[in-house]
Amino acid sequence: MKAITILKKAFRDPITHFVLIGLALVAINHIWSNYQGEQGRTITVSAAEMDRLSALWANTAGRLPTGEDRQQIIDQYVQQQVLVREAERLGLGDEDTIIQRRLAQKMDFLVSGESKAANPSDAELKTWFEQNRDKFAAPERRSFVHIYLSPEKHGGAIEAVAASALNAAKSGADWKGLGDPFIQKRSYAALPESEVTRLFGPDFASAIFKLEAAQWSPPIGSAFGLHLVRIETIDSAAEANFEPIKAEVAAAWQEDQSSKAKQAALQELVSGYDVVIEGGKGE
Repeated sequence: MKAITILKKAFRDPITHFVLIGLALVAINHIWSNYQGEQGRTITVSAAEMDRLSALWANTAGRLPTGEDRQQIIDQYVQQQVLVREAERLGLGDEDTIIQRRLAQKMDFLVSGESKAANPSDAELKTWFEQNRDKFAAPERRSFVHIYLSPEKHGGAIEAVAASALNAAKSGADWKGLGDPFIQKRSYAALPESEVTRLFGPDFASAIFKLEAAQWSPPIGSAFGLHLVRIETIDSAAEANFEPIKAEVAAAWQEDQSSKAKQAALQELVSGYDVVIEGGKGE
């Protein structure tokens, strides 16, 4: 009787009610989590999803999938779903930069697909070509030889060594016997400035495209060291003509128009958002 009395008093106590409610909530949460977990471990490949995946497969392979192909499609889909759900379970998608970048790339692809321009008339294409003729002109090309001087070998004396090699070259010495070994070639034929820039850097390219032909230059620096350069031939830039490169012009026009349409579409999307930059200067 005494125990029963104690229990009655305990059940009338508000603290006991609070504890019991808490335990009930924990139990409900546990049951719900288990249910959700079981639901989350079911992967359904619907008929509509299978049709979509088969169509994507056919676009890539150029034929409809066979029974074996369909099983491979299903296997890949299931594996992808498992990886996605496991990543979500671990919270890898929260504020994940790579995932955000992938989503942005997919949206960018969709915007690009909607930005295809219609084919222009010949008159429109020719007008655009005249406005952008420089894009199609053959660039000036230069052939040259050079004497290389290594900073690792000569150190602080490299300028003096370069001056001595320049005097020898101007005096008629065989240039091939002067200077140091070079990891690339010592003579180049018909290179545009862009290619010289790629090989030696922009400062070197800019300098040699200002030189006169058939004379040795003062020392010119590059990422490798110093060079004495002699321009052998200069092939002047050639102006482009419309008809021979009409197809190339049409492709460039399409790319240009699509790029402009895409930028306009992106700007329209951006205009629908308020951009707030926190922590800027002056705050």
